[in-house]
Amino acid sequence: MTIYSRQEIIVGRDAAKCQYVIDDPYVSNQHLRIYTVIFDQDNPGEVAPLVYAQDMSRNGSLWNEHQMGSGQRSLLLCDGDTIRLPGGVYLRYDSMVFPQANSFSRSQELEMAMFGHEYTVTQRKLGSGAYGLVHMAYKKSTGQQFACKIVDLVAVKSRLEKQGEAEHEQGYGTNISAKLRDNYAKMKLREKLEQYHREAGILANLQHPNIIGLEKVIQSDNTIYMFQDLLTGGDLFSYIQHKGGRLPDIEAAVIVRQIVIALDYLHDQNIVHRDLKPDNILMTSRADGCRVVLTDFGCATLVNPISNRMSTMVGTYEFSAPEVVVQSDKGYTKAADLWSLGCLTAVVLTGVPLFDNVPKGCGGKSHRMNAIKKLKWTMNRRQVGQRAQDFVFQLLQHDASERMDVKQALQHGWFTNPAHKLEFDKLYQRSTHDWKPRRATEPLIVGLASYAKARSSQSSQNISPSNAESNGLSQDSYIKSEPCSQWVGFSILSTAEPDGQQSSGLTHIPSATLSDVDLPPHKSITATYNPLRISSKNADAFSVISSTSQRDPLRNLTNSLTALSSSDSQREQAPPF
Repeated sequence: MTIYSRQEIIVGRDAAKCQYVIDDPYVSNQHLRIYTVIFDQDNPGEVAPLVYAQDMSRNGSLWNEHQMGSGQRSLLLCDGDTIRLPGGVYLRYDSMVFPQANSFSRSQELEMAMFGHEYTVTQRKLGSGAYGLVHMAYKKSTGQQFACKIVDLVAVKSRLEKQGEAEHEQGYGTNISAKLRDNYAKMKLREKLEQYHREAGILANLQHPNIIGLEKVIQSDNTIYMFQDLLTGGDLFSYIQHKGGRLPDIEAAVIVRQIVIALDYLHDQNIVHRDLKPDNILMTSRADGCRVVLTDFGCATLVNPISNRMSTMVGTYEFSAPEVVVQSDKGYTKAADLWSLGCLTAVVLTGVPLFDNVPKGCGGKSHRMNAIKKLKWTMNRRQVGQRAQDFVFQLLQHDASERMDVKQALQHGWFTNPAHKLEFDKLYQRSTHDWKPRRATEPLIVGLASYAKARSSQSSQNISPSNAESNGLSQDSYIKSEPCSQWVGFSILSTAEPDGQQSSGLTHIPSATLSDVDLPPHKSITATYNPLRISSKNADAFSVISSTSQRDPLRNLTNSLTALSSSDSQREQAPPF
């Protein structure tokens, strides 16, 4: 079977609801959901479509011999990954996108080998930036997936040296000493390193369902590896596009309210995010009412509670407050986050970035006021409700002292009107019920050297398939050695619609996440397996229709929010027989 971008496939026993049917009593009516997320619609070649699998069953499934878990958790798939269903059915993911080249330097490969007994960083790229990459990683002991932000400090130093030299020459001319240039470059590098350390330090002390979770930070002289929660619903910008370009008032309120709750938590601890925008809001799923998570704390800072002011110009211009863009001796306060929240909310409600056409370097009040007047017209034309409009305009006050603060924003009538307040509270409880606080038993920020001893110990205890039984491992742990004819293959094409042509003969490389001898023992789903002998070459191709109807009780949110009070908060589950 073939899945295309912006489509999904349901695998299960119910022929009326599933695109791929498996007639087995141990397979649930709707057992497995396979779907795609595209982060950057305009540059799909930068990051290939992300393909996820979600276990919807009672009997469970195994991803590369790890329990997938049920409910809201989804797993990102890499080329060659396998999913085992009850009854001996195996699905293998064969990506139709050409294998990615090795993204890691030789020194990074050596560093990853040092902590390889604990974490594996795969070649599956999730994103990229000026100073590093984001790759999918997983924990060897549990199979839990993470997003690993990799900062190449060697590249950072080289880039900052060139940038600093150009800036310094622009300010002082070319007739400056090499020592002066070197000192300037060192200062820039020190500032950048302080930014990364500040980000890690802030996240290490935060635990909240609407704040990205930090798993571990591993530092060497050359690289920083930051392991964070991997969320599977894409960012808010791609979510808005998935929903048709903008969101109705009620759906927008559910999302924005969670962002305000996150800001309230941060501001109570004197932390200012300073880069609030749709790209930095992640969704745990594509379902209405899902949990919303604030991420990317690279610009965040801890503000002095006495002065309560900052002066550094950071963030994204289109979402930055006027007092941040036009620097003054007074600096700016936490209120800058509230301006950004107003810009973000306007995008959610209208689908149009508010200050895209305001010239950079021009922080003039007149340009922004004209953009806000145009926003008022756009909102009226698109029938945005008065409460939602008032919320936005109470935030987009040019004078920071006249803006709502985060406490006032949380108590705004958009969220607290009697018709909806109780339902908003219940909805928030449902959206966050699956979140669990981090239970750290070890330091979250460690040096690479601390892994040297562990690596030496691990290398002396390697397990091979030949001695698996003597080490208590099931032979099922070596499923990767079984013939391909026992798997049902499925693929992803990056085209938006089926074109009737199937690619074939692409180079196949082993899965970066496929189970290996270092994985822990597991409990089998059933005692016996009779794999379907369907060759991946003969796999069925489906023209999958994207489903917008979910079993989640929030699916009718826009039609009747008040009806949710009597809805069952648990999703429907298929019986085992």
